[in-house]
Amino acid sequence: MFDKRFRYGTFSTVMVLFAIVIFVLANLLAGEFDRNLDLTTQRIFTLTEQSRGFLDELEQDITITLIAGVGQELPGGLAEMSRIISHLLTEYDAASSYITIEQRDPMLNPALVHRFAADAGIEGGIPSHSVVVESADAIRVVQSHEMVDFDINPFTGQIMRITSYNIEREITRAIHHVTQGAATVVYYVMGSGELPLPPQFVSFLESENFELREVNLVLQEIPEDADILFIPMPSRDWTEPKAARVLTFLEEEGRAFFALDHVQDATPNLASVLDAYGLYVTGNFIFEVDGNYIFPGRVPYIVPNLTPHPINENLRGFTNIIPFLATEMRVNSVRRTTLDIEPIWHTTDSAFSRGVGSEAETAARHPSDIGGSFPLALAVTDRIFLDGTAYYTHLVVTNSFDFIDPWYNAYIGEANWLFVLNSLQWMTDQPPSIWIPGRVPPGQMPLLITASEANIIGGISMGGLPLIFIAIGAFVWLRRKHS
Repeated sequence: MFDKRFRYGTFSTVMVLFAIVIFVLANLLAGEFDRNLDLTTQRIFTLTEQSRGFLDELEQDITITLIAGVGQELPGGLAEMSRIISHLLTEYDAASSYITIEQRDPMLNPALVHRFAADAGIEGGIPSHSVVVESADAIRVVQSHEMVDFDINPFTGQIMRITSYNIEREITRAIHHVTQGAATVVYYVMGSGELPLPPQFVSFLESENFELREVNLVLQEIPEDADILFIPMPSRDWTEPKAARVLTFLEEEGRAFFALDHVQDATPNLASVLDAYGLYVTGNFIFEVDGNYIFPGRVPYIVPNLTPHPINENLRGFTNIIPFLATEMRVNSVRRTTLDIEPIWHTTDSAFSRGVGSEAETAARHPSDIGGSFPLALAVTDRIFLDGTAYYTHLVVTNSFDFIDPWYNAYIGEANWLFVLNSLQWMTDQPPSIWIPGRVPPGQMPLLITASEANIIGGISMGGLPLIFIAIGAFVWLRRKHS
C-alpha cells in the first residue's frame, strides 16, 4: 500500500512530465505551421485582398531585395517600420511562388547596391531599408522614405509622429510597375501659357509605368511615339496650327486628357477642338448646395457623385474633390452620332451655375442662377467604322486643373491622382490600377463623428450624466432619511 505522500509525488511528477510534453508539442506545431495573428486595427502586418488578388494572377518571376543588414533596424521612432517591412516581405513570399525574397547588407554588397541604383537611375545611392523589385525586364526601387508619412517639427526637424505606413502600397505598385512592359508615353501640351505639371504628380504617374514628356504644339508636331496628350487649360487661346495638330492626332485613334479651367479671354481655337467632340465650356461657375457633397475646410470643395464606369471602379470608398468655383461644361445638343459621351463625375440636382460677375464668389442662390446637375468629368468615345474595322478615339475631360494640385491631393489621400491614373489606363485599354490606402499606426486613427453624434454626446455629458448623479444622490438621501 503506497502512502499518501508517494501518491501525491507521483501525480505531481506525471503532471510536470505531461506539461513538458504539451509544451514541446506546441512548439513543434508552431514551428511547423508558423501562424501569426495580426491584432492591429489597421492590420498593418497583413497583405490586403487587393495585393493577394493581384499576386494570384502573377505569371512572371519577381525578385524582391531588402537592402539592410541582418537584425538592423531604422533609428528612433522608425524601428517599428523595419519590423513591418520584414514581416510583409514574408507575406509576399508566401502569397506567390513567382516571388523570391532576398536581403542584402549594403556594407557587404556595395557593388550590388550600386548596380541597383544605376539600373533604376537613382543618384546618391539607395538608403537602408529600401526595397528593390526586379523582373527580367525592369527594376523599381522603393526607397525607405517613400513607405512612410510623418509630421516633422518645423523648429527641430525631428519626426513628431508617423501618420501613415505605405509599405504594402508601394511594394505592390512596384511589382505592378515591373510587370507592365513598355511605358505609356504621355505628352504634356505646352506653348500657350499652360501651367507646369507638379513634379510630385509627374513622379506618381511615372511610378505607374507612364513616361511624361513635354511638347510645344505651337512650334512642333506631335511626336510619333505619343500615346496620350495631357491638355491643360491655356492662359491664352491656341493658335490655329496647334488646334489642327490636336484634331489630327485625335482623329487617328488619339487619346487625350483635358483639364479645363477658367480664363478671362475667349479661346475659339481650343473651343473648336472640344466642339468636334460634342462639348463646350460656358464660362460659368458651378456651386454645390447639398451639404453632403461639400467637403469641409477653409473653402468648400465639391465632392462629386461617381457614376458606374470603369474609371470609377476602384474609387469607391475614396473621397475625390473639385476645388471651389469649377467651370461649367456642357454637352452639345447637336453632335455626331458616333460620339458616346458619359458623365463620370457630376453634381447633385441642388447645384447651380452662375456667370462671372460681382457676386460670383458668394454661394447664396440668385434668381439668375441656372439650377440642375452638372458634369464635373466626362468620358468621350468616338467610334468610326472603315472597311469593317472599328477605330476608337478616347477623351476624358474635367472642369478643373487645380484638382491635381499636390496640396489638394494630400488632403484626401491621393484620390484625385488615382482618378487621373484610372483615366489614362482606361483610354489605353489597361485594367484599373491597384490602389492600397496607407495604414494608420495604432492609436493614431482620428475619431470622426457626425454633427448629430456630437449633439448626442454633448447632450449626454452636459445633461444626461448630471441628471443621473442627481437622481442617485436623491435616492441615497431618501433611503438614509427613512432608514
